[in-house]
Amino acid sequence: FPSHDIERSLRFNSADSAYLNRTPASAGNQKTWTWSGWVKLGLLSVNQYGMFSSRDGTTGNRLTIGLQSDNTLIVYGNNGSVDTIAVFTQQVFRDPSAWYHIVIALDTTQATASNRCKVYVNGSQVTSFSTATYPTQNADLAINQASEHNIGKYALTGNFVDGYMTEINFINGQALTPSSFGETNAQTGVWQPKAYSGSYGTNGFYLNFSDNSNTTAATLGKDYSGNGNNWTPNNFALS
Repeated sequence: FPSHDIERSLRFNSADSAYLNRTPASAGNQKTWTWSGWVKLGLLSVNQYGMFSSRDGTTGNRLTIGLQSDNTLIVYGNNGSVDTIAVFTQQVFRDPSAWYHIVIALDTTQATASNRCKVYVNGSQVTSFSTATYPTQNADLAINQASEHNIGKYALTGNFVDGYMTEINFINGQALTPSSFGETNAQTGVWQPKAYSGSYGTNGFYLNFSDNSNTTAATLGKDYSGNGNNWTPNNFALS
């Protein structure tokens, strides 16, 4: 049985333009971070760039984690003029009945380019990419800048996510592996959630969507990391 039961998930209905937003009070570590989330797809074969994204409206500096219309997973960034990162999987994700555990670990301080962005799905590292443009060493990318961040939509063009997400952890300042968030069930061999027990860093957050008493930042968008980095829900309904 799972050592960490997930009570609820949040449904993102693209037809409703449903998303979460938050703007950090100050920039965090833009070189090193980890995003972990459990995702269940609603629509396939459409651009859903906005699992997690940020864009500076002045400079155009942006980064997003999401899915392309060919059902591949991408980590893409641009500073307004040139691409800062473009990592696109060859593997496709098109099982609407499955929960995918996705972990993106960024660390641009690494000397080896391929170590600067690591992609994991269901506990295993993805190593085969159709495109693999890694950040320059020690680059500050758009996530953790003091600009609006979104979950559920791409900060530049929309491209809303359609499906479910839950157990979203963002760790500011550490590049972690999936073992911090999940484990293999010894009896079934299935990858399953595990409660994260480490630190989050200033801009880190943990969303489990367990309070569905209202659609406010203090309920549905509440951060359970202890940091109080709540997210504002947009276009969600309780019924």
